[in-house]
Amino acid sequence: MTTAPATTGRPATATERQFWFAERIAPGSPAWRVLSAVRIDGTVDRALLTEAAGRVVARHPALHSVFTPAGGDLRCAPVAPLVPPLTDLPPGADFDTAAARLARTALLDIAAGRHVVLGLSPDGDGAPGATLYVLTHHLVHDGLSHEVFTADLAAAYARAAAGAPEPAPAPPAPPRPPDPVAEAELTAYWRTALAGVPDLPGADDGPTQRELAEAGPVGHPVAFPDGAAAAAKAAGRALACPPIAVLLTAYAQALHDLSRADDFCIGTPVSSRTPDQTAAIGCLLTTLPVRVRRPADPGACTRVWEAFADGLLHMDLPQDRLIGAVRGRPGRRLPLYQALFAYESWPRPVHDAGPVRLRTVPVVPLGAQAEIQFQLGELPGNRLAGVLQAPAGGLWSERLPALADAVRRRLAELTAVATTTSASTSASTSATTSTTDDRGSR
Repeated sequence: MTTAPATTGRPATATERQFWFAERIAPGSPAWRVLSAVRIDGTVDRALLTEAAGRVVARHPALHSVFTPAGGDLRCAPVAPLVPPLTDLPPGADFDTAAARLARTALLDIAAGRHVVLGLSPDGDGAPGATLYVLTHHLVHDGLSHEVFTADLAAAYARAAAGAPEPAPAPPAPPRPPDPVAEAELTAYWRTALAGVPDLPGADDGPTQRELAEAGPVGHPVAFPDGAAAAAKAAGRALACPPIAVLLTAYAQALHDLSRADDFCIGTPVSSRTPDQTAAIGCLLTTLPVRVRRPADPGACTRVWEAFADGLLHMDLPQDRLIGAVRGRPGRRLPLYQALFAYESWPRPVHDAGPVRLRTVPVVPLGAQAEIQFQLGELPGNRLAGVLQAPAGGLWSERLPALADAVRRRLAELTAVATTTSASTSASTSATTSTTDDRGSR
């Protein structure tokens, strides 16, 4: 097993520390792994695909790095890149089949710096095309990383097919922790913002992080009518907030409907990428604890957006320091939030790879990272599709259908109210303008 000397490399980021420790809490848990999917249109050359994947791994230090404790700290250092192993999957294998074959494979070895495992499933009936499944670890990968991986894989495949070399990669941007003065200000903000926030009501003292990771997740799809994304955007414009605030409010209201909670946090992953990290691969995100107060009362969307926006302005405090600063009571449950909301709204372009074309495909999480989690994606045509997940046997596992119904109902109510308000405002403005014009003409 290859390791790096403890004195080399850089300090690990807060998110890297989080998932490195999580792996030690529940080794091999699917909760820490990411299974992504790439649609390949055209006849794929298996050897070229393997070569291209090896080139991508070599380009990105995160995909060939090891993490080593040193002097009370965790350090990250690159090692020699390894060509990802490629497993043949049955023709037409779906996500669940690929997950069963790949998710717990020993081929993924973060201690050795082997962070990518591939599975290739050709289309059935001999049709040209295939689906490539990419297994990685959250330690080095996030949703936007998959877009970068796919774009780089397409470019590397085209170069490999043409016999062209790979250009030298750009040097990685080192993480920049906040300075002591900024950290003190951020700490003070979060202590005030989250003072006295209670846990989401749960069973007894709730599951531990290990119990969540070791429990198999139960999933329930959440289907929305056509045009739901467009309606959420229109509601956001009427309420002076982005669509994510409308969607997050609908989820918060649904949680209130089933738990009667009036004050709680929802963890929301947001990108922490800087402009020089747009083409980087890594776990470049943080999870904001968005405090939700009185979600059933009027003005809930505005309150949720204000809490979210303020959190974005103060997101640079490392997650482990945030928890240490504001968690004021002991407990077995996840600190700060027990519910997660992940919203994927980025474009999924088609990448020309010479003889074939590549594009990413939305997928669901492999495991539970919270007592209840909702992943929602915006699809072409202003469509929304989501999945609710909870650990099997937990409080929420039996309530997923009811929660899905509540999310749909609450979103419909929010968009209807916003549309009505916007129409009333427009009518009032038109009437005022008409009256003013009439007076001016007299």
